[in-house]
Amino acid sequence: MAASSQAFSGNLKKALAGLRRINLDGLRWRVFDAKGQVLGRLSSHIATVLQGKDKPTYAPNREDGDMCIVLNAKDISVTGRKMTHKFYRWHTGYVGNLKERSLKDQMEKDPTEVIRKAVLRMLPRNKLRDDRDRKLRIFSGSEHPFNDRPLEPFVMPPRNVREMRPRARRALVRAQKKLEQGNTMVNTRRKKDGADASSGEVKSTDATA
Repeated sequence: MAASSQAFSGNLKKALAGLRRINLDGLRWRVFDAKGQVLGRLSSHIATVLQGKDKPTYAPNREDGDMCIVLNAKDISVTGRKMTHKFYRWHTGYVGNLKERSLKDQMEKDPTEVIRKAVLRMLPRNKLRDDRDRKLRIFSGSEHPFNDRPLEPFVMPPRNVREMRPRARRALVRAQKKLEQGNTMVNTRRKKDGADASSGEVKSTDATA
């Protein structure tokens, strides 16, 4: 741990905080690469591993989750316009002091908190939540002080695209038919104009002859 800690250039005290309170016997060290991953989809897999739901010995009243190390938190991606339309709100306790911060501003301030908030809000609100929070270690870049541990990269499963709903499918079919009809009308009009132009040329040549 000493050699890896010396190579780590970030906040070592924050990275190792609360590690002594975790029973590391028999735990796996899972590494998640957040580069290019969608925030919600990645957070759901992290929450599953933290709760131990990927193990056959899972029980809701027992803490069997593994250690989760998330790298490249600054390169996380979101869908739609969430970067500017999603806000984090909190109250300071004083009258009229409702604060808010957009996702874009939070990514510039501390991108690790974006993933942490997303994961914690997917966990059950019980006595095991704090222990699961201690097992989550998030880093903005690719450096971390746990290189001496038996790390296991987590492979993200392929995304299952949901089948299109019947109403949307019918709307898509109607739009395709309308587009095809428009193309055929344009083609027939062009052919008719070309035929009229050619007949006009033939008549003009006959008149001159």
